[in-house]
This record gives sequence, structure tokens and C-alpha cells, in this order.
Amino acid sequence: MDKKYSEVLRDLRKKHDFLQQDVTDKLNGFGIPTTKAQVSRWETGINNPSIDQFIGLCRIYGVKDVYGVFEQGVLTDLEYALNREGNQKLSEYRALLIASGLYAPVDLAERIVPLRRRTAPMYDIGAAAGTGQFLDSDSYEMVVVPDEVPDSATFGLHVCGDSMEPTLQNGQDIWVHMQPTLENGEVGIFFLDGSAYVKEYRHTEDGVYLVSHNKKYDPIPIKEYSDSKIYGKVVYPHC
Repeated sequence: MDKKYSEVLRDLRKKHDFLQQDVTDKLNGFGIPTTKAQVSRWETGINNPSIDQFIGLCRIYGVKDVYGVFEQGVLTDLEYALNREGNQKLSEYRALLIASGLYAPVDLAERIVPLRRRTAPMYDIGAAAGTGQFLDSDSYEMVVVPDEVPDSATFGLHVCGDSMEPTLQNGQDIWVHMQPTLENGEVGIFFLDGSAYVKEYRHTEDGVYLVSHNKKYDPIPIKEYSDSKIYGKVVYPHC
């Protein structure tokens, strides 16, 4: 609000011997939600009252001539009602506030600030299969994580081969939560004796196996002397 207007509001309050809390209580009594902090900001020129709040202030201070009071600073002959001219000035003031763009109705969609999309590394498991150390390499690119992927996903991979068909297809993107253990039957990413695999973890009485969903591939046993590691659990797509 223009400093001149803020000073008028302050002078009006003092002329009526009101405290800022008094003004706050009266506005709330009219059904116009207001805080003491708002009244203070109006009187220091930091913010403008809303249309309803401004009309309420005029009612509290008995402003009859809005133009005379707020443009000319004439505080005499104050009444607790607005005449036709005062109502016209309030209408003009309302139009000015709306024209300013600060108080005009705005579509909520216009106020939405796009959130920054999250990104994560996407590795190529096929290219890393020879070493099995793809998480320790720089053979990845940062990509935008699709919205449907759970927040728990740590990194992504491209499936290489048909060993997990029909569950996972050759070339399909999968997303993995990095973790050192898996439950029986969960699909995960493994390092075993120099190679990386996407398999189902299977723990049986006969031992621990990496199981393919394509029946033409035999389960791969993890033996006591095997050099093995679990990289994580496939969280998308759900296997």
C-alpha cells in the first residue's frame, strides 16, 4: 500500500483511540478473518488489506468519503456508514486492486511451480557383465526417473538377454533399490564370479541359487567358494 494510505489507516485508528488488537477483533467480529500482524503491516505500508478488509476498516472508522480520506487525508466528518460516493470509491478501489494483478482471481494451475524431476544413474548391465563391477564404474548416464517408479529406486539397468522372460524382457529398463540382502523369491541384481546377473534369489534345502524365469536356463548355484554379492532388489517393474 502507498505510504500515504498506510499513514491514513494509522491516523484513523489513533483518532478513534483503538489499539491494533481492537481493530483485529472488530474485523473478525464482522466475519472478516484478520490478524494483528496484518493490521500492523497495513499501517507500515508492507501489505494491502483485501477488499473485504478495506470495507470493514471503513465501517470501523466511519469513513464516508473514501476519496477525501485516503487521497486528501481529510479525517473530519467521519461517520460509521458509507454514502453513495463512498461506495463508488470502494468499487473503484476494488477495480484497481484487481487490475494490479495482485488480488485478481488466479487459476490454481497457474500458481503451481513445476517440481524438479528426480534423476538417477542408469547402468548398462550387458556392458558390465564381464566385470560385474558396474556400480563401481562410470558406465552410466543420469536419467529422469519415471513417475511410476517407487521412491526407493536407487539406480536403473537395461536387461540384457532373455533369461528372465516372460517376467522381464530383453532391453527392458528396470529400477533397483540398493540393498545387501534379499528375501527368498525376490528378484535382484547379483555379482557372481565376475559376472552380473538379474535373477530370482532362491534359497532351498539343497543350497542357494540364482534362478532364471525362462525355463531353458538352469539355476545357477552359489557355492561356498563363490565370489558373490547382492547389489539390490528390483522394485520396478514388480516381479
